[in-house]
Amino acid sequence: MCLAAPWATRILLLGEKRLPVRLADLRGVFGDGSVALVVAGLIGLLLLTRRWWGRAIAWIVALCFVAATFAIYEFISVFDSLYALGHAHFLADPTFLRGSALRMRHPMLLLALVALASAAVAVARPPTMREWRWWGAALVLCVFGQASLPLSHFYDGWRQRHAVHAQLSLVPVASGKQAGTVGAEVRRALRSDLDGERWLGPFEDRPNVMLIMVEAASGASLPSLAAEAKVKSLAPMPKLDALAEKHLLFSHVVSHQRQTNRGEYGILCGDYPKLLTDQSKMTEQVYGEARRCLPAVLRDAGYRTAYIQAAPLGFMLKDQFMKKAGFDELVGDSSFPQSYARTDWGVDDMAFFEQALPHVLDLHRAEAPFFATLLTVGTHHPFTFPKDAVGEGKKDRQARAFRWADDALGRFISELEAHGVLRDTVVIITSDESAGLVKTLSQTARILAQSWSFAIVMLPEPEAKKVDTLNAHVDIALSISDLLGLEREGQHFVGRSWFREYPKPRRIFAGNTYARRVLMWQPKSTVICDESFEECKRYRNGRFTSPGRGAPAMPRERRLLEELARLTRSGRSEMPPSKPMTLLTNEEAVVPAEEGKKLLAGGQYLRVGEGTSLTVRFDLEVRGEGATVELHQDVFLDGYEKFAKKGVRLRDGQRWRLEYDIGVPRDSSQLVVQLYATTISGKSTRIRFREAELVMNRAPDASEGVTMVIDEIAPELDR
Repeated sequence: MCLAAPWATRILLLGEKRLPVRLADLRGVFGDGSVALVVAGLIGLLLLTRRWWGRAIAWIVALCFVAATFAIYEFISVFDSLYALGHAHFLADPTFLRGSALRMRHPMLLLALVALASAAVAVARPPTMREWRWWGAALVLCVFGQASLPLSHFYDGWRQRHAVHAQLSLVPVASGKQAGTVGAEVRRALRSDLDGERWLGPFEDRPNVMLIMVEAASGASLPSLAAEAKVKSLAPMPKLDALAEKHLLFSHVVSHQRQTNRGEYGILCGDYPKLLTDQSKMTEQVYGEARRCLPAVLRDAGYRTAYIQAAPLGFMLKDQFMKKAGFDELVGDSSFPQSYARTDWGVDDMAFFEQALPHVLDLHRAEAPFFATLLTVGTHHPFTFPKDAVGEGKKDRQARAFRWADDALGRFISELEAHGVLRDTVVIITSDESAGLVKTLSQTARILAQSWSFAIVMLPEPEAKKVDTLNAHVDIALSISDLLGLEREGQHFVGRSWFREYPKPRRIFAGNTYARRVLMWQPKSTVICDESFEECKRYRNGRFTSPGRGAPAMPRERRLLEELARLTRSGRSEMPPSKPMTLLTNEEAVVPAEEGKKLLAGGQYLRVGEGTSLTVRFDLEVRGEGATVELHQDVFLDGYEKFAKKGVRLRDGQRWRLEYDIGVPRDSSQLVVQLYATTISGKSTRIRFREAELVMNRAPDASEGVTMVIDEIAPELDR
């Protein structure tokens, strides 16, 4: 059974991705076998105890291995990557858990393997010496088979090894010694460059600006660009492609990181996100001194600023970061009651654009110009669209979701034109990150494509032009400032203006936290390193899709990429002592009964230094005719539950006060403080917050444990 789980999911992946079997896959089979046999050996040792508790632990080990195997399968299905353990903390977040993790592709297969594994442990007898010898021979065969077959950089890592092997291969990032020799290049990469000659702008009449980010869209999403690169797109958007032909198209735009909070930060703040896997800069800036981002620059120039997304604003602390970034108005999932389809991530893209339109029209009717940023969510796993729409006979959910988004965006642009919005508005359409969406057998090409984005710029007086120069998402803030004549205010942004011609090309950098890679585009080559910088390859051909054969990178290239990655990693390592952090920005939350469990606070993922005392405080009251709400409040640290208060029920008029301290003696990461609610009687519940905050204090003698300060439900309050 231990062998059946990884081998079955490996066969599923090869079949679903329509990949021909190669020698590299045999290496992966051996890798699965070695890990599975180690787990089987552990179960055998537990059975040798001949005690009930030994068999019980063996059962837990077997079920955990089967569940982990399916989690790895789901991760690979979406990201073509093995490196899932660094992001396992998201499983503690109810939005991520219900929105993606629980929407598995083959639940019946998982249940069957769980049932068979349970039955196998129940009837298994302790192994004999002869069976141990067979076990040892099989383990040696698998280890030898994996070691004897070479690791190929042409094929994806998941085809050649198990996720455990991939995790063990990671080592801490190098220190960056000898970096002084590349200091000048690094400084050039991290400053603004407005020395090019203008070919567009500046606009004297200060038009409105609308930035639309299509979740995970790639340059390959545009069929014309995919055909030009001689690749097949896995999720084409033909209407968006037709729109690109009539306006400015930037065909090769580097997306700097995977994950929305990293991609959005780079776009909105004109600064490289962390290229190495670490706490995101978006999270750090919530509780520290924030960088001056594009919305703040435009707001100070007289623009009204609004951020509109379909997903919950509380996830990844966007409700607080976007305020700090300079947005006056925030619109999230609670503002979109209608939908054609809905997941815990939010409504489908058609419903999103239909309900976002009135917000945009309100902004347009005002006297001041506006800057609006819109982010879709329907093309995020598990891919949200109505079942009876877009290619009903097709099985590929991702392609259908992108087609639904394509239709929705096309209608939205038509509505903007019909209402006269496009006559005085610059519209920029791009993505927050790139999923790649390229059908290729090459692992390197796939990683490169996962940094391939695009941008369509629609001007008040339409102009058709295709720009093939290599540009970057980090350029957007500077480019918009330059286009509006605010280049002096935007000089702290990184990058170049898209609307200027430069005599020489430049280096552009990116990271891929899922594949644990960092990348550097140079004028005539591309360098890809793992996050340890132990292995760096240099490719001469192709920007995103045709890398050719790799050769070892030159030492100077390695040092340059390493130093740039190290500098982007610098930032706040922990919260400042004694500074309270607000967990909720809204004083009131509405919890409709039909929506079930609803996230109110969560997704912070904070780093905590050793010798810290955490204080969590909630003070709230419930309102709603005939309403009864059930609350769940917990704290996770490094993926483990440190505190939980479950099943707290409050009626209309009751008040709950909760305060407790948690000691953190060792450095920890991924601190998450969550609160979610379910209305169990009445149509809807209103929860009013008097207090919701987290405080970190220095406590050198802090010991693990929870100290309850107050946990009190007050009787019904006077009206």
